[in-house]
Parts: sequence; structure tokens; C-alpha cells
Amino acid sequence: MSRATSLLTLCRAGFLLATCSATPALTGNATPPLPPVSCTVVEGKPSAQDLLTAQALQRNIKTCPLYTIPAANGLASCRIRYQDDAVVVLEYQFKEGGWLHVKRDQRIEYTEQNASFTLPSNQKPEAVLAGAERSAFGDTGCGIAWREPETRPAENSNNLTETVFRGDVCNCQAVIRRQADGRVVGLMLKSAC
Repeated sequence: MSRATSLLTLCRAGFLLATCSATPALTGNATPPLPPVSCTVVEGKPSAQDLLTAQALQRNIKTCPLYTIPAANGLASCRIRYQDDAVVVLEYQFKEGGWLHVKRDQRIEYTEQNASFTLPSNQKPEAVLAGAERSAFGDTGCGIAWREPETRPAENSNNLTETVFRGDVCNCQAVIRRQADGRVVGLMLKSAC
């Protein structure tokens, strides 16, 4: 492959990466699709592999409930950080104040999806995380034992508790963060294969 062809391929990958869009959930009151929001690179200089990793993350995350639920009301911004070698971070900010951060470290096959948004009243946090598990690992998930949670104080806050569910594939974990009054303030799914 010539150098010109390599650069053209890299430019195309960069162009594809530059667009991320929110697809609103269609309901009985269907609204027209929201315009795409450009993803802005705010840190680092991506390698060709970094670009491919970020593209794959974006495609996968757009089917995950941690993205689709808050994106139904609109995506405000999308930022990309390229940290160290092989670490890609996507930061989505949603129009109604929620956010989703996705981190992928290719070296250790680590992926973390950390979200904070208001859950619709008909959604249970365990069901949303189970949907995220299936989105990440397929229909069989990663073997999370939903009936065997562990509750502990959150490491970085005295006012929050974390309910942790563990799986038997890729050290996967699902975490629900709650305030003292029981209100859900965060959801996380992470794994390292």
C-alpha cells in the first residue's frame, strides 16, 4: 500500500470518527431526527489503531441503553480523548444534563461505561444495566449474578453507596450508585478480558 493510500485511508477513518449522532427513540409522538453532533478531539494525537478503536466504541455504544435512554432527548456534545498508548475515552453530554463516559484500554482489553442521567420512571437500574451487558457481550451477557449483589460505601463519596453485581466472564461488573435516600445517580458497566 502506498503512503498516499495509507494517508487517504487514515483521513477517511478520521472523517468517519468526526461525526457521532443521537438517534432519538421513536414513540407514538415521533419527532424528526436530531441533527448530528460532531465529536471533538480534545486530547492526544490518535494513531490509526486509536481511530479504529474509537469508531468501534462509537458504533457499539449507540446500541447500549446507557447511551440510547439519555440520547432520546438529544445529544449536546461528544468529546474524544486519546490518552497514553491505546487508551480512548469518549465523553457524551446529553441535553437534559446526563452524561456517559466510555473508556477503552486496548492493551488490557479494559472497557468501562460510566453514566449519570435521570432514569425514566418505568425503568429499573438493574434492567438498564442488563441491557448494557447484552449490548456489550451479546445475548448471553457476561454471566452477571443479578441476584447476588454486594452493597458498599462509594470509594470517593461519603453520601453514596454502590451496589455491585459481578459476572464470571472478563471480570465484568455492573454498578448502581445511589444517594442516601435511594435515588439512583449513576450506572456503570466495566470489564477486562
